[in-house]
Amino acid sequence: MTSFHGVWPALLTPLTADDEIDILALHRLLDYVLGAGVHGIYVCGSTGEGVLLSVEERMHLAEATVSHVAGHVPVMVHVGAVSTRDAVALSHHARQIGASAVSSVPPFYYSVKPSGLMAHYRHISQAAQLPVYLYNLPNATGTNITARVMLELLALGYVQGLKYTSYNLLEMREIIEVCGDRLNIFSGPDEILLPCLVMGVQGGIGTTYNCLPHLFVELYDAWRNGDIARAQELQFVVDRVVLTLSSYSVIPAVKVAMRFLGLSCGGPRLPLHPLADEEEAQLRADLERAGFFDYARA
Repeated sequence: MTSFHGVWPALLTPLTADDEIDILALHRLLDYVLGAGVHGIYVCGSTGEGVLLSVEERMHLAEATVSHVAGHVPVMVHVGAVSTRDAVALSHHARQIGASAVSSVPPFYYSVKPSGLMAHYRHISQAAQLPVYLYNLPNATGTNITARVMLELLALGYVQGLKYTSYNLLEMREIIEVCGDRLNIFSGPDEILLPCLVMGVQGGIGTTYNCLPHLFVELYDAWRNGDIARAQELQFVVDRVVLTLSSYSVIPAVKVAMRFLGLSCGGPRLPLHPLADEEEAQLRADLERAGFFDYARA
């Protein structure tokens, strides 16, 4: 079984003023996070506005990412979509371009029976022929991946991992206990990375890893080295930053924060709406109070 670990930015998708994917800005962003020593890249996820991009755009973004990373770290491509057909096309493409793994949220918008959930992931697995990571995001999808469901999905063969974006750490621990070393698990919420590491995850995939990759790598290393006091100190910085960003529309706010660091990623894609000028000014002041600029390195 493939076993990934460490700090994986859920990569932003840089957009031009014309709302097209900005490949040059993508390369700069990748160089920034890779230079911080991250352990992998997660592309086309929620942070990357993946479900707001067309299938063709997602393929273009995934291919550009895999090509630029050039094997230095693994790249996991999120292929989740409303239709299984689109998810299958994205999965097949991920295999063709040399991605290391694929990830997918459960079917969303429509209420899907367990048999439909299983069929969805079976088709993704067959198309990708790569390690498949479920993306448990119950607040957005309406589907919660339990230990029982996870066991059934592991039987598909290619399913090997889980990105767990929920605050129910007892339920997360139950999944780990039941699935054991058959499952490679990452935490999703940036603000509880350290508690999730303590509870048994192998790493984290997160949004603010884009702008604070050095901090998250240091936090992870401190945890691995047994320096819990330092890991806790860094986690508290993350929490202050996350609380600050959460008082705005998060993805637009993170893109503004990247611009503050000299790494413009453009604006968000509608229906996500950019911050107003006065909001940007307030965000800068709020981030300064949170200690963001003390830990960010551009």
